[in-house]
Amino acid sequence: MARIRLEFPTPVCFQHQLSVRISDLNYGAHLGHDQLVSLVHEARAQWFRCAGHHELDIEGVGIVVAELAVNYQAEAFFEDQINIELSVGEAGSKSVEIYYRLRRVQDDVVIAIAKTGVVFFDFQQRCAVPMPTAFRAMMA
Repeated sequence: MARIRLEFPTPVCFQHQLSVRISDLNYGAHLGHDQLVSLVHEARAQWFRCAGHHELDIEGVGIVVAELAVNYQAEAFFEDQINIELSVGEAGSKSVEIYYRLRRVQDDVVIAIAKTGVVFFDFQQRCAVPMPTAFRAMMA
């Protein structure tokens, strides 16, 4: 099987720590793939919040996720502490790649690396728009 290979770019621009909840587990008793995506979303939302913005309002502009890729590398279990590092990859005039590296705090093992391709979006006009200046500042 051909695999997608993600390389986490440097530098890290934000970190968020959380616990794996019982509701995050699947029938294999480990972190479910769908819940990992929710953890990534939570980290991104916290990054925006800490910068004084919201995913639906960065200078009047929101974001939509246009693509998602995940490399699962290790298991995570109930009550594991996970540190999620965020980094920015390639940026276009209306889009940007946001990378996520999830590490288990207890032993520093990488659980997964993920990437979302987000497009800046005007929800009133229903179209892609240029990257807001405030987001460029968040990337620094």
